[in-house]
Amino acid sequence: MATREGVPLDLGPRQRRVLLIRLLVADGCAVSLHGLCDDLWGERPPARAATAVHAHISRLRRVLHPVGASGVCREGVLATTPYGYVLRVAGEDRDTVWFERAVAEGRELLEAGRPERAVEVLAGALGVWRGDALADAAFLPFAAREIARLTERRHAARELCVRALLMSGRPDQAVLMARDLVDEEPLRESAWDLLMRSLWLLGRPAEALQQYDLASRVLHAELGVDPGPALRGLRQAIQ
Repeated sequence: MATREGVPLDLGPRQRRVLLIRLLVADGCAVSLHGLCDDLWGERPPARAATAVHAHISRLRRVLHPVGASGVCREGVLATTPYGYVLRVAGEDRDTVWFERAVAEGRELLEAGRPERAVEVLAGALGVWRGDALADAAFLPFAAREIARLTERRHAARELCVRALLMSGRPDQAVLMARDLVDEEPLRESAWDLLMRSLWLLGRPAEALQQYDLASRVLHAELGVDPGPALRGLRQAIQ
């Protein structure tokens, strides 16, 4: 979500937002007009695709760049170069960069034996999320890698937060977050591990073992595999 001084900006229809995402994932590199047309419409763009891109760029500039006293919207964040269009956004102004820095800080705090503070920092980082990563560009090839990367980082951050909750003596809260993780990623053994561990520390070992049995059935049915050594070792420790 683009904001100015904390106020959300109206970026317009989905195709315009997708165009902005395409420039954002280019990470400061210019994208040609031809490339934008291909990424937005595929192999068979409409006859007036280039005109539509120009119109979207013009409208995005009016939103992203305040109009000066002359009434002319100048180039700034969204610029034109000889190689195409480029979106110039500093790292500190990007939610994704802020999120990853906060997660790194949370991990350092946890390693330093400060789980309570780690929970605060990680909860703040996860609070940046407002739905799925780059949802407007879901299923578009150009965004697939970045969506997968950000989704994995989010899952890892949530797992880190569960570990911080356990280390800070809050297994009841850890159980709730671990259940959400398992519901969203039932093939992720690390999520099952955290759920079992949270239930065990909460004084519910029988339920933790039930979760192992459920994980085993899910993994076998979906992937044709048994739980790995880490999950098996945890079951043995609980028994």
